Amino acid sequence: MTKGNTGQIALPALRGIMGDWVFYSGLMDIVEISRRVQYAASIHQNKQLSDMIQRKLKTGRSEQISKYLKTQPERFFNSLVVATYGGDPSWHALSGIRSRSNKPDLKDVDDDTIGSLGFLILRGDEELFALDGQHRLAGIKKTVKDGLEQDPHDELSVIFVAHKKTAKGLERTRRLFTTLNKTARPVSKGDIIALDEDDTMAICVRRLIEKTDMFAGTRIAFVASNNMPVKNTTSLTTIGNLYDVLTILFTNSNFDLKQAKADLQRVRPSDEKLDDYFKYARRYFTVLGKNFAELAAFFGAEDTSDVVTENRGGHGGNALFRPIGLEIFTRIIATLTRHMSLQQAIKQADLLPRDLTDEPFAELMWDTSTSTIVNSHKVTLRETLLYMLGRSKYAEKTLLERYRKETGNEEAELPDQVV
Repeated sequence: MTKGNTGQIALPALRGIMGDWVFYSGLMDIVEISRRVQYAASIHQNKQLSDMIQRKLKTGRSEQISKYLKTQPERFFNSLVVATYGGDPSWHALSGIRSRSNKPDLKDVDDDTIGSLGFLILRGDEELFALDGQHRLAGIKKTVKDGLEQDPHDELSVIFVAHKKTAKGLERTRRLFTTLNKTARPVSKGDIIALDEDDTMAICVRRLIEKTDMFAGTRIAFVASNNMPVKNTTSLTTIGNLYDVLTILFTNSNFDLKQAKADLQRVRPSDEKLDDYFKYARRYFTVLGKNFAELAAFFGAEDTSDVVTENRGGHGGNALFRPIGLEIFTRIIATLTRHMSLQQAIKQADLLPRDLTDEPFAELMWDTSTSTIVNSHKVTLRETLLYMLGRSKYAEKTLLERYRKETGNEEAELPDQVV
C-alpha cells in the first residue's frame, strides 16, 4: 500500500470495547483522511481478489459524493471504519479530570469512563485502509484532489481497529469487512419519500400530498412500492409510483430544470428551483386531468371510490389507474416533449387507448387468462403506444417481431396508428 507524505498527528478520541474488538473513535479532517487512508486492498493476499473490491468503487458514485461535499451545507456522513497496520499508534488517556474540575456533575465519573477519553497518536508510518465507507472515501479523495475551499475543513468520525497481516489477522479483518457491508442496509424508498430533505422528487411528492387536493387523504395509497393493494378502492396510485412518475418527468421531459436522477436525489436545489419543480409536477397532473376524462372524474370527485372501482378491478379497467400504466404514459409524454410542449404532448397521448382488455394492453400489460397485471413487457408496450403516435424508436419490422413474441400471437399485427 502506498503511504502518503504524512507526519505525526494527535486525534481526540474515545476508546471502546465491543466483543473482542478494541476500537478508537476519533475525529479526523477530510484532508488528513484523503492523505492517510487507502482502500481495502490489503485484506486479501491475492491481487485478483483485491481488485474485485476496487472494481466496486464506481467513478460515478465518487463524483456524486464529491458534489454533495462541495454543495450541501447540511452535509453529514456516518463514521468511516478504518483498519490500522504497522507503525506505532499509541493511546493516551486523559487523567486528573476530577482534580482540575470543580463541577459537581463530574465528581462521580468513574475511572473506566475517564480512561475512555484521550488522544490517539498516529506517527504517519502506519497503513490505514477503509473497511466501511469506501465510496465515501473515494468522494473525499476526489474533493480534496479537485481543490478544497473549506475553512475550516470538515471533520469526520473515524473508528479505528487494529489489523494484523497474519493468516488469522487477515481472516478476522475480512470477517469484519463483510459483516459491516452485509448488515448495512440502504435507506428504504418509503423513508426517502417521507423524510428526505435533499431528494427533489421526495420533496415534491410530499408537497403534492400536502398542498394540493389531487392526492389528499385517501386519493393516494401510502405504499412505497408500485404494488397497489387489491382492496384499495379510493387511490389513483401509490406514493412509490408517484415518486417514480416525478423521477421520469424531471429526468426525461424536455424542460429547463431537467437533470440526472443522481443529482436530483443528492443535492437539494434552491428554494426557488424547488418551487419550479413542484409547479411543473402540479401542472403535469392538472393538464392530465383536463385532457383525460377518467382523470378529470377522479380529481373532481368528492368520493373517489366509484371512479376507482369503475377503472380498476378484476375486470381490468383503465391503464392509468395502474401504477405501471401511469408510469408508461408518463414516459410516453416525456418522450413527446422532445418534439412539442408538455400540454401538446399530453393532448396527443389522450388519443391512445387505455382499456386493459384491448390491444395493445392485452397480454402485454393485462393477462387475459388470469385477469392480472403483467410487468415484464413495459418496453414493448411503451414503444407500441409510441408507434401508434408515429414516434417509436424501433423500426416497424423489429417492433412487430417483439409484439408478436411477447403477446404470444404469431399472427398479430401492430395496432393502427392514431395520428
